[in-house]
Amino acid sequence: MRTVFLATALLLLMTNSALALDLGGHDRDGVVVGFNIGAGWNWLNFNVPSEDGGIISEKTDTEVDLTGGITLGWARNDNLIFSIGVSGWKARYWYYGNQLSVSTTQFQADVCWFPLGEGFWLRAGVGPGNISFSALVPAINVTFQEWGWNLLGGAGYELRVSDTAAIGFAYEYRHLGVGAFKDIEDTEISSHNALLSFRWYMD
Repeated sequence: MRTVFLATALLLLMTNSALALDLGGHDRDGVVVGFNIGAGWNWLNFNVPSEDGGIISEKTDTEVDLTGGITLGWARNDNLIFSIGVSGWKARYWYYGNQLSVSTTQFQADVCWFPLGEGFWLRAGVGPGNISFSALVPAINVTFQEWGWNLLGGAGYELRVSDTAAIGFAYEYRHLGVGAFKDIEDTEISSHNALLSFRWYMD
């Protein structure tokens, strides 16, 4: 987490410099490459069979872990960017004394909308994603993977630091549900992510 705080401080310093220099930037009219990194607050919801034949709903504690992703897109104009991308994270949880290791890979097609043509933006996307699950229980190591649908929503603010480069900060909410697999039912992962974002605008 210290790294995230230091990076945020650096971002604020660069933001002040960018405002002072009034660097502007060329129009959004071509290929866009994006990268983000930050902290994710993640939790796992799942249902397990009970001894009486019913279903018990469970939720792990929230874990904070490093997360990030990359995007490749095309700017239609100053207001719209269409992208494809991938992101992911890995976390460890404890469930009744058993260690659970969970990682995700989440793909999406998304649209980023700048209402004013610069600065503030909104983002929404959808795509396939997977959960890789490993549980270390007494004398048994259970590992499996399942695919489902990943939903993404977010917002942020960016400032140009050169004619073609921008830096900013972003919030993302992600939800990935994979239904039932093995003896675990209706498994879902949700996360709130605080990110530093970087974009390069190319003609």
